[in-house]
Amino acid sequence: MAGELAKVLWYYNLIPTVDEPVQKIVCPFHGDVNPSMSVDLVRGTCYCFGCNETFGAKKIVQKMESKYHGLNELKSELMYNKILKSKKCSDINVEKAVKTYNSRKNKKQLYDEAYDYYHGLSKIDWDNESEIEEVTDARNYMLKRGFDVNTLNLCRAKVTYNNSYGLIFPMLDNGKFRGWVCRTMRKDIEARRKYLYNEGFSRASTLVGDYGSEKYVFVVEGYMDRAKFLQFGVTNVVAILGWKMSEEQERKLKEKGITDVISALDNDECGRKGTKYLKSIFNVTRFTYLKGIKDPGDMTEDKFKKMYSRTMKIYRDKKGRK
Repeated sequence: MAGELAKVLWYYNLIPTVDEPVQKIVCPFHGDVNPSMSVDLVRGTCYCFGCNETFGAKKIVQKMESKYHGLNELKSELMYNKILKSKKCSDINVEKAVKTYNSRKNKKQLYDEAYDYYHGLSKIDWDNESEIEEVTDARNYMLKRGFDVNTLNLCRAKVTYNNSYGLIFPMLDNGKFRGWVCRTMRKDIEARRKYLYNEGFSRASTLVGDYGSEKYVFVVEGYMDRAKFLQFGVTNVVAILGWKMSEEQERKLKEKGITDVISALDNDECGRKGTKYLKSIFNVTRFTYLKGIKDPGDMTEDKFKKMYSRTMKIYRDKKGRK
């Protein structure tokens, strides 16, 4: 049992913690230098690659008491029961640790499934008209929204052949695949739910985009907002997948030495609240939206150039005053 093995190993000071259900330790039964005993508190077993032997809780006690105290099997059994009831082990409870471990394991499994699903889709040739209806529909949908074919390639967009959520985009955090999001092209579904993320995907711990090559970064709300910036040649832009940056996203930027943020969050109340929050943790310049532009998705190239030029002038003036 998981709890019994944890108590036995803890009693003999063989494990540093019971909060990690799977770990490697130094085997006490041979001249082990490098940890060669694999501990699995989930299954309640240990396996030593040096001894080539599997151990349960009782067997650990028997070998420990025989090797170090010369006790026979009967006395070892009594010692085993004593350990389980000992004061030292009274607070040992691995159920929470096992639950956390299984949760992490399930998330990794979901991640792997999401990765395989996305990469298993056929590569789309967005540059040419397709005989496949779903591809043509997706291409036309994006073109009507002001996106060009090159942007579809930059975003690595694919088609799911799903009647409800036909477009799929990978969520890449500084090049690392974190999951995927599907976008509906149907107005009847869009009114209820535009986006569908894969199960297990964490928006709060993901920054969609590339960052760290510059000391500043543009921050937008959605991945489609980021796509618009990419279309107009701006690559140091991240999507926070909401209007308020999370602590984990903040940490990631700071770890890359980023202190300056240009907030291109939506030109609405939530966007303004999100910008106010950013000002409490970064040096912030607000993207200068023109009248009538509510978010990056509304930008044409001409309007973007005007807004970008004004914003960068304000940013550089601020830097010049410091």
